[in-house]
Amino acid sequence: MYRLILFLIPVLILSACGDTTVTPDSTDQATITGPIDPYEDPPGYTGDPFEDFPEVIGMSIPGEVPIEYEEEILTGTHFTVQISAATNEETALRLAESVSAEIDHPVFIDRQGGFWKVRVGAFPAREDAVDYTQVLVNMGFTDAWVTTREP
Repeated sequence: MYRLILFLIPVLILSACGDTTVTPDSTDQATITGPIDPYEDPPGYTGDPFEDFPEVIGMSIPGEVPIEYEEEILTGTHFTVQISAATNEETALRLAESVSAEIDHPVFIDRQGGFWKVRVGAFPAREDAVDYTQVLVNMGFTDAWVTTREP
């Protein structure tokens, strides 16, 4: 039974894909035979699709919003605080999203070897990174440590 159904489905599909053309019949309805161009009006359609719309006499385009770029904080080597080294990217992404919602410093994920390292901040001086480490330790990242990062 299933073989018969599997045989009939392609036959029915192929028989429906024949050439078609449009010819009006005596009942004022169109008979469709042959291929139909999807970009033309439907068979038997003679109206203007925009006849009920008002005439367009002008158009306004909103002004461009200027893009304001922040000063690049990632030029050259800088100090950062590593809070975790995850073995898969999904874990690192979840941690980075969670931490970035709690702090004002940027959070980065750097892949090195088989680890995704979650790092916080871009400090120009080592002392600034050391000072911020205590904030992260207080958040529960007791193994946080200062390292360098090159963008």
